[in-house]
Amino acid sequence: FPFAAVATTGNTDLIQELVTPFVADKEARFVGCWAITEPHHGSDQFMAGTPQFYDAKISGQVSARPDGNHYVINGEKSAWVSNGTIATHAVTYLTLDPSKGLAGGGVAFIPLDLPGVSKGKPLDKMGQRALNQGSIMFKDVRIPKRYLLVDASVYEPVLYRTLTLTNGAMGAIFTGVARAAYEEALIYSKTRIQGGKPISEHQLVQKHLFDMFTKVETCRALSRAAMVYNAAADPPAIEYAIAAKTYCTQACLEVTDTALQLFGGKGLTRDCLMEKLYRDARASLIEDGVNDVLALVGARRLLA
Repeated sequence: FPFAAVATTGNTDLIQELVTPFVADKEARFVGCWAITEPHHGSDQFMAGTPQFYDAKISGQVSARPDGNHYVINGEKSAWVSNGTIATHAVTYLTLDPSKGLAGGGVAFIPLDLPGVSKGKPLDKMGQRALNQGSIMFKDVRIPKRYLLVDASVYEPVLYRTLTLTNGAMGAIFTGVARAAYEEALIYSKTRIQGGKPISEHQLVQKHLFDMFTKVETCRALSRAAMVYNAAADPPAIEYAIAAKTYCTQACLEVTDTALQLFGGKGLTRDCLMEKLYRDARASLIEDGVNDVLALVGARRLLA
């Protein structure tokens, strides 16, 4: 993510300095992270256009202060930074002008081996346990001014595009999780014997399977439509991405719940894939924006 962010700037010198070594890396020496969430700021990062977003009393917790040819970074990114404890570089969303509230932000590329950077411990989570997440702290960390990729003058539209991209991706990702749960349940139903025959021959199970199939196909259609539309739209429409994220993650939870129910007691065991898929699906309603908050953002767009 940090290296892609640099690449989009079109700054050839910066690309040569930062992106070229990443592209040439064949030993996974470079690991990126997207450092946006903070202890006091999560889903409210999505609230551009609301009075709260421009309230000087509600500013970010990671600040960048100019000092000659450098910026001095201070503050903490929350424990929900994906790859936070293993990343070597971060694309960091920070506050440049606190008088503008959250709207006074910027985006910087920060190598995480600089003096003053420290990291927390990986979170011990309910779901998506394979995804490393942890906090990053900055204490008087100095970065060259050229590492500031986005300043406050264009921060809001850049944030808007980024959130549109990530929400659309969430819809597609959890369509895949829902599909995996459905396919696992379909296979299992043909081999699990109850009442002297495979459970797939029981009408209630057949109804559950078809309901799961319908939800998966609906998710596929919506997530694809949102991604295709926003790939060409300028500016993109965040309401389509939010619709994909909120619908597909909710449907994924419902599909994994039904699938786990069909697995019965086996579905509750750590050895069963369905147990993991259910936990992973539950986390999706919270990550990259709580669904209820996102729905309010989408509604505001419809009424604008």
